[in-house]
Amino acid sequence: MNGTDTIAARAEIHDRLLAYTRGIDRLDKDSLLSAFHPGAVMCDYGPSPITIEDFASHALPSLRKRFIATQHRVSNIRIEISDVTALVESYVLAYHVEETDAGNRLHTFNGRYIDEYSLRNNEWKMHQRTLRKDWSKTEDISEEMAGTWPTSSRDRSDPIYTAGSGNQ
Repeated sequence: MNGTDTIAARAEIHDRLLAYTRGIDRLDKDSLLSAFHPGAVMCDYGPSPITIEDFASHALPSLRKRFIATQHRVSNIRIEISDVTALVESYVLAYHVEETDAGNRLHTFNGRYIDEYSLRNNEWKMHQRTLRKDWSKTEDISEEMAGTWPTSSRDRSDPIYTAGSGNQ
């Protein structure tokens, strides 16, 4: 793979990683699935590996029901490309806000995604994701910042889907 191909592959892999984070946080199944080859396997998200299609069908409704907001951040992204495969390690810091009768609770997860990508039909996508936890915690949100910002939407009404289209 020449330098130009490597740069393009890295950019595509990075975009796929972010398509997942947008998909999981905006509860956008199409965005989430666009990061994976069909039939890709999610490891350590439960007692046994699960296909991405089954994961999306279960996780998105569950996140919508249980949390009023989520935010998955990825950093320390290392992409190691070898011809038509790539190993990608990224740190994930995920926040989940749960609304309870006693007030909001923040669930914080810090860990890593260990992703295996492959080039199929000229597209770099994941064929396997393995999740690892470094630490997690749950705490009450006793006080929030003052301000009157609009709340993010967890669907296609969010401005990310309408920005630049003149539909504001």
